[in-house]
Amino acid sequence: MNPAALKRRIELRLTGQRRLVERLLEVRAQLPGSLFARYGRCGKSGCSCADGQGHGPYYVLSHRSGGRGSYAYLERGQVRKTREQVRRYREFRTGLQRLQQLNEELVELLRRYQEETAMRAGRALGLSNTKQEKQSYNN
Repeated sequence: MNPAALKRRIELRLTGQRRLVERLLEVRAQLPGSLFARYGRCGKSGCSCADGQGHGPYYVLSHRSGGRGSYAYLERGQVRKTREQVRRYREFRTGLQRLQQLNEELVELLRRYQEETAMRAGRALGLSNTKQEKQSYNN
């Protein structure tokens, strides 16, 4: 691939990288974990929870840290905000994975660009570019 095409691909990846970092900075308020609804049974004979859906929903935020799980019950007023923050955390993690992939692609493109421009500069100066010629030059 010629250096101009490589340079354009690098510029596109850098633009994507900038946009992704900006987006990741927007989703700073976040919570790791999972949010779920739980329904309980009181155990009283004759209560409708024994045959029906159960009491609730009670909203629970579960989280693992250092190999240990924890959970916290939420008040109804906290559910919407917590759900949004859990969603943002997942979006953030996905964004970080994409950023890592973009960075790896950029490193490879920059390496290829450097090789191509060095090879073309050598040709312009009349220097050898084949492996065999380079080996004979180094010996």
